[in-house]
Amino acid sequence: MQEIDERLSEYGFLVVCSHNERNKYTYRDNGSMVTMVTDVTIRAINDEVYNEFSAEARRQNRGIGEVTTDAMRMYLEKMHPPEREIQTVSYIDELRLSKRDLEEFGQLVVFRYIEHLVIEDDVDLETFERYISGIEYCERLEVPRHFPKLYAYSKCSHCEQVARRE
Repeated sequence: MQEIDERLSEYGFLVVCSHNERNKYTYRDNGSMVTMVTDVTIRAINDEVYNEFSAEARRQNRGIGEVTTDAMRMYLEKMHPPEREIQTVSYIDELRLSKRDLEEFGQLVVFRYIEHLVIEDDVDLETFERYISGIEYCERLEVPRHFPKLYAYSKCSHCEQVARRE
């Protein structure tokens, strides 16, 4: 059995909501957008986390379903990020990279067969993670002193020496 509820939304356009026995709903706003939603029951959510989450939704003047959908979408994007094309820079004797260099290039890059690769002090971990996919077959990698050494190694494959500037 399907019921239909028509009402004027808070934004001033007609919303048609139909639902069936499976708790699935279809919303239409003036016929231009269709959104399928489902009512669900989620068990065993930590009370403190839920209370903080719902309070945040109220602060944003948004429904808990809308905020939960956003959180689920962000989780899925983090678990399965869209594929980005990786550029390659290779066969260079010495290369010095600043934060500006990486940001201006603006793409994910792998460095291969660089004899001496220097990551300048202004490169933070976030920038390093965002733009450097890997460092392969590098004879010497030099990173800023604020980089954890194992973090630098996590990007390396077949690198002879990784050093932190002191």
